[in-house]
Amino acid sequence: MNNSFPTSTDYVPNSWVSAQRFREGFPSELGGKDGFDKWIISAMTISADDTYVQYNTTAKGLTRYEPIYRRYTDQLLVSQVEDGISYVEIRLGYSPARTVISEDGTRNLTNSEVLDITQAVIDGVKSRLQEQGRGNEFIGARIIYSATRSISVPEMVKQLDDCLELKSKYPELIAGFDMAGQEDPGHPLMFFAEALLDFRSKAEKRGLDIPFMFHAGETLDDGGEVDSNLYDAYLLGAKRIGHGFSLAKHPLLMQKYRENGIAVEVCPISNELLRLTRSANTHILPILLNNGVPVALSSDDPAVFQNPGLSFDFYQAMVASNITNILSLGKLARQSVEYSSLNKTAKDVALGLWDARWTEFIDEIVASN
Repeated sequence: MNNSFPTSTDYVPNSWVSAQRFREGFPSELGGKDGFDKWIISAMTISADDTYVQYNTTAKGLTRYEPIYRRYTDQLLVSQVEDGISYVEIRLGYSPARTVISEDGTRNLTNSEVLDITQAVIDGVKSRLQEQGRGNEFIGARIIYSATRSISVPEMVKQLDDCLELKSKYPELIAGFDMAGQEDPGHPLMFFAEALLDFRSKAEKRGLDIPFMFHAGETLDDGGEVDSNLYDAYLLGAKRIGHGFSLAKHPLLMQKYRENGIAVEVCPISNELLRLTRSANTHILPILLNNGVPVALSSDDPAVFQNPGLSFDFYQAMVASNITNILSLGKLARQSVEYSSLNKTAKDVALGLWDARWTEFIDEIVASN
C-alpha cells in the first residue's frame, strides 16, 4: 500500500492508496471531503443523459476491495428486503480483470474466498432479520456465475470449469451460469456452443444442476447473429433469459418459450435508458404477457442506473398497459419465485411465505378503503 498522496511528487503511478487518506487530503479547491464524496458517487453512476460506454466507470474496482465488497453486498441485500424482495439471484461477474482485492491490498482473493464472504454476508443478513422478528421477509440469495462474452473460447472453458468446481463446493449458493456483457460487440452464443455443450455434459456426469440463464435478445438487431442468440439459448436448453427484448419479433419462438417454461427476465428501465425503447408504452413487456410467455421483472445494473430494488420497474410495468392492475403485478412478483432456481422444497416454502405476505398486503389495501 502506497503511503504517498496521489498528487504528491513521490507517488508511484498505478499503486494503491488508502481511500480514507485520499479523502482526507482531497484538494480544497475541488471541494475537500465533500468534493471527494461527490466525485466517487459521480464515477459510480450514470444518468439518462449520459452515454453508457463513455461514462460507465463502475468497473474501476471500488466494490472489488474486500471490506467494501462485504459492506456493498450487505447493503444490496438489505435494500432488496426493504423494497419487499424476499429472495434474490445475483449475477456475479468472474474474470481475471475483476477479482476482489484483499483488505491489506497484497493479493487477489480466489473465487472460492469471495463466495465464502458472500455466504457469510447472506447468513448475517438473515440472522439480523431473525433477531428483529422479520425472518419471513428474507429467505436468502444465490449467485449466478457470470462470465464475459467477449473472451476467447479457451478462456471461456476455464471459466466453465471454474463454475463446475464452485458448484461442487457450494451446491446451494451457485444458481446457474450466464454470459454477461453487451451482446452486439460481444461473441454470440454459437461462438461458444461446443464449450457450452461440453460443460453441460460434464455437469450431468457429476450430478450437478447448473442451468443456463443467458443474456439474450438485448438488441435491436433483426435476423443477425445477436438476434439469433434467442434461438441458440433455446437450443442449448436455457431455463431463463436475461432481457429477451427482441423476442417479440419471433412469434413462433415465443410459443416455444411458453411451452417449455423458459422465463424472460424483463428490465423495463434499463431498456429505456439504453435506448432499446423510448418509453414504457412502447416496451415489449405487454406483448410477452399477452402471448403467455413467463416473465419476471429485473432491475439490471440498479447501482449504475440509480433504481435500487424493483419498485421502479414494477411501476413502469403498471403504466405500460391500461389493463395492467394490481393482480397483474402480483402475478409478475409470484412468477419471480416460481421460475427461480430454488429446489422444489425451498420453492414451496418461499411461495407459501409470499402468498401469506401478499394476502396481508391486499387486506391492508381493502382496510384502508
